[in-house]
Amino acid sequence: MKPFVIIVVTILFMLPAAASVAGPPLDGTYESVDLGGLVYTGRYTEAWDAGGSAILGGTTLNAESWDGATLATQWRYWCATEASDGVLLVDNVNPTTGNGNRTYMKTFVGGYIWLSGTGPWANGDPDYYGVIDSYTEFETIQYTNWVPIAAVSNVQATAHFNDYPGQCMTFYIGNGTRMASTEVGDPIPPDYPDLLDTDCNPTRTEGAFWDFTSVTLTIYGCEVSTEQSSWGEIKSFYSE
Repeated sequence: MKPFVIIVVTILFMLPAAASVAGPPLDGTYESVDLGGLVYTGRYTEAWDAGGSAILGGTTLNAESWDGATLATQWRYWCATEASDGVLLVDNVNPTTGNGNRTYMKTFVGGYIWLSGTGPWANGDPDYYGVIDSYTEFETIQYTNWVPIAAVSNVQATAHFNDYPGQCMTFYIGNGTRMASTEVGDPIPPDYPDLLDTDCNPTRTEGAFWDFTSVTLTIYGCEVSTEQSSWGEIKSFYSE
């Protein structure tokens, strides 16, 4: 067998792997349905060990899209863990009555993200898996007699996709509302993401349960991770 034929056969075996990457998600700014867009709103959990709370290090998040009936059909991000205790930014709690509110900044590290290939960013790939690069949450907690009776939050984060290098996605959640928390004795509600431990396993039984709205996801400049040549280019190169 001629060397050219051997090379071509080898390349043919390699082509299916390259072809599995059809194209990066389309550039654009995508908003949730409550803002008039096509992105589903979401549901979110923050989980901790017994004796913990949402503002302490070791809390692990798990967020999934919610279409009104099913979780995680369009997007998901999970397994980022609060690196250290939240930083107190504002303290409006009366030291005598324990009434008022406090705002904390919480920084999470690690974690993964997934977008369905059928979302409004669709461009050929069946799935877009990636890694969270940065994740910051600002949480305001309302206290009555020192009991955290309610909370709201917003999130700012960046990520990149496994097959497309470079930080090319940001997402912003403008309105998170806590719906339940085991910290104040609420039962675990149905149809929310699992409570994850720091190894990403659903073993925890303590946590908070959130609804996310006002979601904005921006994708710009994702590129293919390796140069992919067409069959015509390969033939031309080795026939010279």
